[in-house]
Amino acid sequence: MLNINNISLSRGNKQILKNITLTMGEDEKVGLVGVNGAGKSTLLKVIGGYEESDLGNISFKGTMSYLAQETHKEMDINDHPDLTIGEYLIIEKCVDVEEWEIKKFLNNLKMDDKDCDSKLGELSGGQKIKVEIIKILMEKADLLILDEPTNFLDIPSAEWLMRYLVTYPKAVLVVSHDLRLMNKGITKIWFLNEKIHDVEVYRGNYEQFLKVKALRDEFLVKQLISEEKKAEKVFELAQGLSGRKSIKEKKRAARKFEQAKELKENVKELQVKVMKGKKMHLNIPVPMQSNKLVLEMDNISKAYIKGKEILKDVSCNVQKNDRLAVIGKNGAGKTTLLKILAGRLKQDGGTYKWGFNTKVGYYSQENEDLDFSKTVWENVEKLEWGTLDKRKFLGGFLIAGDMIDQKVSTLSGGEKTRLALAKLFAGGYNVLLLDEPTTYLDPDSQNILLHALKEYKGTIILVSHEPHFVRELGIEKVILMPEEYFGYFRDEYIERVGAI
Repeated sequence: MLNINNISLSRGNKQILKNITLTMGEDEKVGLVGVNGAGKSTLLKVIGGYEESDLGNISFKGTMSYLAQETHKEMDINDHPDLTIGEYLIIEKCVDVEEWEIKKFLNNLKMDDKDCDSKLGELSGGQKIKVEIIKILMEKADLLILDEPTNFLDIPSAEWLMRYLVTYPKAVLVVSHDLRLMNKGITKIWFLNEKIHDVEVYRGNYEQFLKVKALRDEFLVKQLISEEKKAEKVFELAQGLSGRKSIKEKKRAARKFEQAKELKENVKELQVKVMKGKKMHLNIPVPMQSNKLVLEMDNISKAYIKGKEILKDVSCNVQKNDRLAVIGKNGAGKTTLLKILAGRLKQDGGTYKWGFNTKVGYYSQENEDLDFSKTVWENVEKLEWGTLDKRKFLGGFLIAGDMIDQKVSTLSGGEKTRLALAKLFAGGYNVLLLDEPTTYLDPDSQNILLHALKEYKGTIILVSHEPHFVRELGIEKVILMPEEYFGYFRDEYIERVGAI
């Protein structure tokens, strides 16, 4: 059904894709994996016809639906804030669907309190993604191309989507850092190797891929050692023959030198294949100390369109070095609360007060602090770096080389996340407001961020849908939404992280 023939693509001097040739059958479920910035989203865009390759071609038979990684930002509702879900799907997007079917999908995606008459302008980022997922699924295409479909989704919604995709009767090509999805219904893995810019194909799910890849890497290391020894022996033999006077032996030496050269080229290729990919190395600078009382919040309320309250009466107090998690389903007001505390949004009622000597930094799930029209360097050059070595610090976030001069708009979701985190951590804040900081990060990068935050000498207020991340961070206090309950964290609350 899908044939990808010798696809190559570069941006400036940076090779993204190189000589990629792949095929995909009519009912295959394929997971595309690789580190942040390897080019996964770019490859999906090329396949979907949203970006042109420099070389090669793609042939496809059938219909195709494509879910972009940041689709909730691309939904055109700013000019029509009163557009309803039904109007958006049926009129704007021309989806052949009945209202009862829309309601059924909304229920499956844990939006029971919404219907066709609910306005898009009232929805959270995660809820907008759900509406776009409904559009994609109702198109019933021969090939679904999904770039991080479970980002910002609560766990029940993600699990329902997993079940749906597993039983989907046609082809699915998906990028996801959600290992549950990649292990449950995937039958083939495409691994985009960032070192050679090509795709390696593995049968089975993600867990099976890791095992086979580990064995393959072990074999390549042994092959590399063998080839290095062989090349050295041939070269030494050629040197010995070249010192003799016989024309016949000199000809033999020339052939041996040529053989040694070919062997060394093979060694170089193997060295690239066994080279370990770079990983983030985060070291959050020690911030100045705040007073013991960091935050007092009393009866915070906020209403959106037509007086509909999203926050009613939120109160809490936070002490120095506390780890507090705000837990609740999509649309419960978690992001709204963090935006109020960050000074990005004005509450309708109640008050909050930061303690003396607090310096508050905010990570937005929408990367609001990045200027997409400017380069990476232009986004960070005016920061107050203090004693930090700028380029060395950015290098810890894998921001180096030509990437410095790239427009932020060209970065992948994971690269934007790393840049936003670099800006945040360079600021010397002793309070961090973190709204879904792991969303676009690959599993290794998530764990590196987790370790850095565990070592951080300051206060953290966190929104996250990742139970493992919340558990391992050592959360001490909690605000449960929509109950707006504040208290000490208990193990049983882990079940509500990312849940309804």
